Amino acid sequence: MAKETTMENGKNVVIESAHKALLVGLGAVAVAQDELVGLTSKFVKQGETVEQKSRETVSELVEARKQEVKDVTKRAEDALNKQMEAVLHRLNIPTRSEIEKLSKKISQLSKKVDELSKSA
Repeated sequence: MAKETTMENGKNVVIESAHKALLVGLGAVAVAQDELVGLTSKFVKQGETVEQKSRETVSELVEARKQEVKDVTKRAEDALNKQMEAVLHRLNIPTRSEIEKLSKKISQLSKKVDELSKSA
């Protein structure tokens, strides 16, 4: 009987050791799963932050480039206008602004002539 008890105790020790090993494995899997979920959440948050910063940076760059294009376009138009005015002056052709000034002067003179005609 003593041998049977030892065998039973031996079986119990082996079974108990195997059971503990199984529990250790399951515990390790559970801890690893918890860590993986935590890391995944952390990675997602970091990814969202990086994505937002990247979008802001790209938006800033796009706006800066749009402003540069506007500035360059304005300078090019001004330079073209100056060159056109120079060409018109060389050809003795009045510019729009010069014609408008003359038109205003003619209108003023016409009013004065009308006033003088009425008073005479």
